[in-house]
Amino acid sequence: MTASAVAAAAVPWMTAPASAKPQDPTTDWSDFGRKVASAFDALHNVGGAAAVVSADQVLHMATFGVRNLQGRRPVTPSTLFRVGSTTKSMAAALVATYVDDGSIGWDQKVIDAWSGFRAPTDEMTHNLRVRDLLGMGSGIGEPARVESGLHFDGLTAAQIVESVVTLPVVAPRVDEKFFYANSIQTVGGYLPLLAAGVAPADLASAWDVAVRERVFEPAGMTGARILGDPRGQVEDYATGNAFDLRGTVASVPFAPMGAYGPSGGAMVSVSDMAAWVQLQLRRGRSVTGHQVVSAANLAECYVPHVNVPAGLPGSLSMSYGMGWNEVKYAGGTRLIAHGGAIDGFNTFMAFFPEHDLGLVVTTSLNTMVTGDLWPFYSLSLLLSQRFGINPAGPQQVLDMNATRLATLADLARQARPVDMKLTEPYLGYYEGGWSVARQGRELQLRIGPRVFGLQVMPDGSYVVSSGSGTTIPLRLAKEADGTPHIEITGVETVRRTTGL
Repeated sequence: MTASAVAAAAVPWMTAPASAKPQDPTTDWSDFGRKVASAFDALHNVGGAAAVVSADQVLHMATFGVRNLQGRRPVTPSTLFRVGSTTKSMAAALVATYVDDGSIGWDQKVIDAWSGFRAPTDEMTHNLRVRDLLGMGSGIGEPARVESGLHFDGLTAAQIVESVVTLPVVAPRVDEKFFYANSIQTVGGYLPLLAAGVAPADLASAWDVAVRERVFEPAGMTGARILGDPRGQVEDYATGNAFDLRGTVASVPFAPMGAYGPSGGAMVSVSDMAAWVQLQLRRGRSVTGHQVVSAANLAECYVPHVNVPAGLPGSLSMSYGMGWNEVKYAGGTRLIAHGGAIDGFNTFMAFFPEHDLGLVVTTSLNTMVTGDLWPFYSLSLLLSQRFGINPAGPQQVLDMNATRLATLADLARQARPVDMKLTEPYLGYYEGGWSVARQGRELQLRIGPRVFGLQVMPDGSYVVSSGSGTTIPLRLAKEADGTPHIEITGVETVRRTTGL
């Protein structure tokens, strides 16, 4: 299962007090590379890649492992990975190109840009600005079922746009509360096209064309594309993986993003991600020499809108701009960053604007127990080696991995095989595209391409034993009228519609 909070790269950390002892800028990248490679293996990754860049050169790039568990083909600099919510930075840059040409403005009221806009309240409808839709502080939230990332394929682009009026209000004022909302951000990504007269039914395909022509191609991101499933469309791609309940890494299927492409639909190689971070360091000018977006409007994407409660390793504070987080460390060190997590994949990108230094890490492993840890190990190592910030950070990441595996082992010791006779009444199809089925001796919960094997816990709840890397508990129960339902903790409760 996918959790949008992980996509925001905001995870809890037990960190030592940060220090900011300046380091020699001629960091030994070979030593950095060796330690990142060692951590890749220690953290049980399957495939991945990392790059360190300056504005004008790639200082270090390395690929690791294989593209999938079933084969032996190694990851290459051109291997495509799903990069999840890092796509939001690309969506914000796309909007910035329309601000550049004067067709839309950051502080323009959304309803003035597109008269069809409707928010949950009249005040929001008439006062939200273009920048507010991209800033995670709009005051508009998400239903838990959408926030979970399990229903991205359930709505068309037109339905996403129309659904805004029904979304929950989580704060009365703009930039009062951080809430990671994919739906409202997706509408923000589509807004320039709506303002230009694109019909809601045509938004998804038109956005794919626009981001390719206005961002990917001029940025030198030659392999980047909006894809939920690359099979049959490209040759060099990675498949996702996650831990099962036994702590074994297993492959997971490609899960669709549907019309939520502006929120997390990109597949990008480490070479293209490196070029993307270099574009930030080059103030909107690509490595191929194109001025993709003006320096001024690109910089607007980094301006903080709302404070983020949970920070990154050793940080003093973290806030969200438009598709980017601003992270502050002791000594005045500033990091602009964003992470992305989606079924079986995890990506992190960041740059230090005052130090001409950027980092990209992408991997085909994601577990919702803690999020994948290798990108955060790489960031912690860079902070420690280059800036002397939180030198204990890299070891803390390795320790967290040990805790992660211990948590899985403890759950595995408690879990027991399902009594198939007792669960027979719950087999069938449920609301929201869910189903419960038996496959051999395993009870499975299914939604779209996702298949979650289940085991039972001592308290009668169920835990996912395979297929997702999550430990979200759920219950099978019956309502007063005898109708079976599934209670997925923190996500949704769905009733059975038909039996098998």
